[in-house]
Amino acid sequence: MTRNVFVITCVVLLCVAHGSRTPVAASSDPITEWSVTASSVATASGMAPLRTPITFALLHLAMYDAVNSIVGDRVPYATHLNVAHPASAMSAAVEAGYQVLLAEFPGQRAMLDSKYHALLADVPDSVEKSNGISVGAAVARQLLEMRANDGRNASITYVPGSGPGVWVPTPPGFLAVTTAFLARVTPFTMDSPSQFRPAGPPDLGSRKWLADYNEVKALGVSTGSTRSDEQTATALFWEPLAGTVWPATIRRIAREQSLDLATSARFQAAAFAAFADGLIACWDAKFHFNSWRPVTAIQQGDTDGNPRTDADPGWEPLAITPNFPEYPSGHTCATSAVAHTIENILQHEGLQHLSIPTRNVVSGQERFYRSADDAIDEVVEARMLLGLHFRSADEDGADLGRAIARHIRREFFRRR
Repeated sequence: MTRNVFVITCVVLLCVAHGSRTPVAASSDPITEWSVTASSVATASGMAPLRTPITFALLHLAMYDAVNSIVGDRVPYATHLNVAHPASAMSAAVEAGYQVLLAEFPGQRAMLDSKYHALLADVPDSVEKSNGISVGAAVARQLLEMRANDGRNASITYVPGSGPGVWVPTPPGFLAVTTAFLARVTPFTMDSPSQFRPAGPPDLGSRKWLADYNEVKALGVSTGSTRSDEQTATALFWEPLAGTVWPATIRRIAREQSLDLATSARFQAAAFAAFADGLIACWDAKFHFNSWRPVTAIQQGDTDGNPRTDADPGWEPLAITPNFPEYPSGHTCATSAVAHTIENILQHEGLQHLSIPTRNVVSGQERFYRSADDAIDEVVEARMLLGLHFRSADEDGADLGRAIARHIRREFFRRR
């Protein structure tokens, strides 16, 4: 393990170099409560894992604008209302979250109504409460109208190509491609999905391609690999989807740092917008370049026109290959966008020594990182060691995520 990473199993406190604040009661933070509820209703409704980040971004941006309209000093994301005072920012956040989730999950009304009434019960009945509810409802309505035709529920037909370098269904299931819609969703902070599109995978005749090919062939194979035990442990820690890691990390930091309502709303809106846009930009590139996976490339290494790549028809990766194109890596795109945004926002809040916590939902193991780059470097390595990506796809995905985080830092959530 590198000296910049702590590995802990089943811990309950976030590592912070200068102590920790006393966590607030869950019911006092509707931002995090609605976020957790969003995950629950998404699971109950059967929403696809790569569709849920769009819901998270919608939810948190609505709550940010609602709170910011009343007590914030930041530039709004989409809406800033003329508020009738007094108005409760707490009830505005509760209402905005409720309206967004009800629009996204109309079949889960019973669960949403229960949470809504529980959260509103924390605010005494008053004109202030009623005015806050009106603000939250208006903000949610305007944001949902703005995003009505954003492509998040579109059905996209995708026909695989053929030939060297081109993605085709992969073993063991040879499943049809999934999530093609994500490449065409209107982004939340970018001008277009292609704004930060990378240059593309290495040419099949290049030295870079040969190095990528031989590295994953030796290290990413399921049996007979030259991986060390430490490398295998790192690979398996990062095998689950990014969506099982980063939403929980964002919420955990908000809770354990006892962020006030306005700061929690801003922090989580920025992080979840980065998460969604990291995936949208990544999927734009994936379906633009349509690049083959290592399992295809290595089993068919004699077809790439490069005499130095030796085929291995029996080669299998350490992990099962996802059924969509390889380049760039979705995990590194999302990890980089979110981790850098977390770091940017919390450093601005004076928490420069915060460690970034991550948790494997299968094993329960946790790791903590002293910087965004420490986490990203490990994910770059891990996704190659799993046999799912070439290093170029991991590194270019990380660069794409960094670009999104920089863009969010410069253009969004600034002081008025």
